[in-house]
Amino acid sequence: MIALALFFSSPVQADAWSLVRVDQGGFPGAEASSARGSVLLEPPTDGTAWRIESVPEVDDLSLTEVWDPRATAVTGLDAWHAAGHLGQNIRVAIFDIQWFGADFREAELGEYQSHDCWVDPLCETPIDSLRPRFDFERGSHGVACAEIVRDLAPESELHLVRVNGQTTFENAVDWAIREQVDLISMSMTFFNESFYDGSGPISEQIDRLDAAGILMVTSAGNNGERHYQDSFRDRNNNGFHEFHSGSEYLPIRAKAGDGRVAAVLWDEFQDCGKSDLGIQLLDSRGNTIRRQDHFQDFENEKCTPVERIRAPIELDGEWVYLRIERLLGEGPLPIDIMSFSGGIFGAIAENSMADPAPHAGSFTVGAVHVEDYMHNPVEPFSSQGPSRGPTLKPNLVAPDGLSTRTYGANRFFGTSASAPVAASALAVRLSADPSLSPQEGAKDLEAWAWSGSNTWTQPDPAMVAGRLGLRDLHLEKKEGCTSGALHATLLLLPLFVVRRKRIEILS
Repeated sequence: MIALALFFSSPVQADAWSLVRVDQGGFPGAEASSARGSVLLEPPTDGTAWRIESVPEVDDLSLTEVWDPRATAVTGLDAWHAAGHLGQNIRVAIFDIQWFGADFREAELGEYQSHDCWVDPLCETPIDSLRPRFDFERGSHGVACAEIVRDLAPESELHLVRVNGQTTFENAVDWAIREQVDLISMSMTFFNESFYDGSGPISEQIDRLDAAGILMVTSAGNNGERHYQDSFRDRNNNGFHEFHSGSEYLPIRAKAGDGRVAAVLWDEFQDCGKSDLGIQLLDSRGNTIRRQDHFQDFENEKCTPVERIRAPIELDGEWVYLRIERLLGEGPLPIDIMSFSGGIFGAIAENSMADPAPHAGSFTVGAVHVEDYMHNPVEPFSSQGPSRGPTLKPNLVAPDGLSTRTYGANRFFGTSASAPVAASALAVRLSADPSLSPQEGAKDLEAWAWSGSNTWTQPDPAMVAGRLGLRDLHLEKKEGCTSGALHATLLLLPLFVVRRKRIEILS
């Protein structure tokens, strides 16, 4: 049995790039362990190979709306609730990093169980919401996601699970398989563990869930305005990449916080060491702020085709400029850039999803603003496909901008909000027909989604199947009967109003 990690009175002031992982379970001095790896505060001193522990980012946004906070999405769930389909006997787990904004035991979640996969590798110890281990865990994001599930699938069996990195994600997957969970709702994204093509260590865990018949419902991510993709080009042969604009400098908006600005990946996760890139960050005067180059030591298993760079927090709100130099290798080299501070000038929304959203076994959900839901395009920040993985993503889109007790009048924005809406709809669908597997139920949601067209068109990489909307229970199942304009009419009938305590139905 792996020893439980100890908590301290004050959380560690670490950020998402500060923790270290070794791919050995039960490593001496580890903060926490899974069967596959261990988390440390500092690199090991005995020569053991290590890398940065992958800490997920929540997919919500800090936005404030001034319009009527009672307005919310038309999803067709009211008829299903009225027919008695409320998510009964469906086990839904919320994987999240932020359970520490307040004592969630006071939240109006009804009955639930909580599971701390950091303190206890078996995830059997309840979460102590008053004692985070790291400062980046502060917040009530997970509680807000759970509130949506409790409101929209009110009789589902709800489990709150602490997942604050790759290692605890592995523990949580082990627990979900052992406990035969039906659905997982995870509104978080893991970065820098793959070229976002459905491979890598995060995707390996989705493979395990899929094999066990468990469906991961995941947010597409909020990266549409902070992503850039390219292939290395150097027409003047000076060693530096030339972006689509022809410039060697990519503008990124910096912001205060932990100083993280961007991560640059290149497509050699399966063949690391052929190329090596160095990156630089410059200010508006052309002065170099930082340089970064991690030597790609493939012989010592320290090879990762990733470079991360920070900026001083005093540059909050200013434009900084990223420059990429090729230090090793030649020929075509696909590059992916993700900003962790602000928007990228000339951002490319295409293929802006990160793990596990591109995985074929994930049910991936983008976001559409709840007001005028049936006519709005996707939110500009919502990550788009078509995906570098084997299937088109996201699977569909669902509403965000919801009012919850946790977020109040500021509302709950981002694909973080839309993912638990889709998970709730799926739980309701499965409770109506227990013979369906979660994967079969997800296929129904895709088939019933409204694409906005009466005829077949090429799938939109922003929403693929279309907007989430359950079919009318009174219609017979006929081929094509719930597509196009007819389905749009059906979905315009019911309205949900989100109250402080619960979602009430307006007739």
